Amino acid sequence: MNIQIMVSILQMILAFGNICIMIYAFSKFLSKPHDSLEERVTALEVKSREIEQKLFQGNDRFRKHGNVLEVLVRCTLALIDFEIHYCETEHKDISQDLENARRELHSCLSRGTNNNN
Repeated sequence: MNIQIMVSILQMILAFGNICIMIYAFSKFLSKPHDSLEERVTALEVKSREIEQKLFQGNDRFRKHGNVLEVLVRCTLALIDFEIHYCETEHKDISQDLENARRELHSCLSRGTNNNN
């Protein structure tokens, strides 16, 4: 009879161990989506930071290009003004295209100044 009691006790211990293992496996199974989602969110946050950093660098480049473009427009306007002044001093007719280009550049510069403020 001692052996039967020992066998019963061992069976209960094994059954309890099996139940514990099943509970552990079930909890791991349930937590897996959470863990994988957490990894994905972390990866997306890193990628988002990289994109923001690239956008800020790109904006700085556009700002520099905008400054260069403004200088080029002002230089072109100075050349047009010089050509008009030359035509006036030599008593030559100023072409309508030259006068239109001057007006458009002045208009463009005045709009650019108003948009920055």
